[in-house]
Amino acid sequence: MHQRISRGAAAVSMVAASALLLAACSSDAETEETTSPAAETSESATATADAEAAAFPVTLDTVMGEVTVESEPQRVVTLGSHEHEYLYALGVAPVAVPVSWQGYDNGTGPWADADREAAGATPELFEPGTTTYDAEAIAAFEPDLIVATYPNHTMTEEEYTLLSGIAPVVTRPATDSEGNETAEWGVTLADELTILAEATGTTAEADQIISDIDAAYAEVRDAHPEWEGLTSQVGGFYEGQAFVYAAADTRNQFLANLGLDVASIEGTDEAWKQISAEQLDVLGELDSVVWQVATTPDSRGELEALPLFESLNTTETGGNLWLTDPVLEGAFFANSPSSIEYSLDAFVPMLEAALDGDPATEVVPFSSEG
Repeated sequence: MHQRISRGAAAVSMVAASALLLAACSSDAETEETTSPAAETSESATATADAEAAAFPVTLDTVMGEVTVESEPQRVVTLGSHEHEYLYALGVAPVAVPVSWQGYDNGTGPWADADREAAGATPELFEPGTTTYDAEAIAAFEPDLIVATYPNHTMTEEEYTLLSGIAPVVTRPATDSEGNETAEWGVTLADELTILAEATGTTAEADQIISDIDAAYAEVRDAHPEWEGLTSQVGGFYEGQAFVYAAADTRNQFLANLGLDVASIEGTDEAWKQISAEQLDVLGELDSVVWQVATTPDSRGELEALPLFESLNTTETGGNLWLTDPVLEGAFFANSPSSIEYSLDAFVPMLEAALDGDPATEVVPFSSEG
């Protein structure tokens, strides 16, 4: 995207040739001074602006149909729990985002603060609604783009039509990078980031981010070839029943990107699979389970008290990981560029202990407090 500044001299007449030759050294020095860092920055900024302008209009193929963004958005409003973190990573500053489900300022956890600050974002916060969207409240922000690629609830055709009367609405892509229909709340980071980048004219930034994340995952896989093919799931305990998330869930995507098999439990085509106490042995042969209990701290004791818990392979081999830190729980759920880095730092040491096959190895839960 950066343009080289031309240093070619203009055509010089034969009469002036000797003078040019004598002045060659001083001319070179003057040229170096003329091509200042400020000039290069100006050229780069111009080139970037030109590239962004050339990206529009753009038509996106979303699960709700094709949507056209005519020009670079200036006032973006997000409706879901993590889209704003994706935009921060792309250098885009939304004007309004939903309140954080964990109560954080600026709508997001500490893992995304650096990206938010770099983007210059100080968004207004609003209650997005858990069953319906407040179109009047959204319209009050005067958006020129509405983003709902990871919404708080399934968007209806009626809601989509209503919101589209305010601004173009970008929902999740209709198909993934391999041409398969995308799953709600199961779009990969790369596919979601790509469509958001196309909508905001930041595809170059998205390409670099995806490349960096792929490299970070690859580094862990290369360091742990013994994890390839080992089975794992993310689960928890709710209202008296254990559960595991679908293989497409973003948390299980994270484990899969580390080389683990997260698709070994049948019946997880939906968002999650509930498991009664009598059926807990469906998890019996898993090599590891990430038990998400940070927001339900009593769940660990309830799970461990289930009659079949002691017979699980994860219990016998020490493969249970207890996610007890609320900050990590939020980052793990977010699955954004900034949260991936945070989650890798936290999970790799726990997985190393859980997957060594030795039940005597203590799996120390991560703590954001050190």
